[in-house]
Amino acid sequence: MTESAPPYNSPGAVEVNVTMQSEVDQALEDAILRVQKAAIRHRTGIMVTRTGPGSYIVRAHPAVPYGLIRQQHN
Repeated sequence: MTESAPPYNSPGAVEVNVTMQSEVDQALEDAILRVQKAAIRHRTGIMVTRTGPGSYIVRAHPAVPYGLIRQQHN
């Protein structure tokens, strides 16, 4: 698993890339915990977007109500 800042340099966002399906849940859980601080600070929810096989972006997102986590697939 690798985590890095997303290419668009947005605070409160983490890019997650995993190579094994068994790593997905833990990697996303860790990313959500990292983004949670920004979501609380900005009073937004968290959006988890699947961008491809094993690739996700987890970010605080103003379209998601505070306290919720939503998923979307591109």
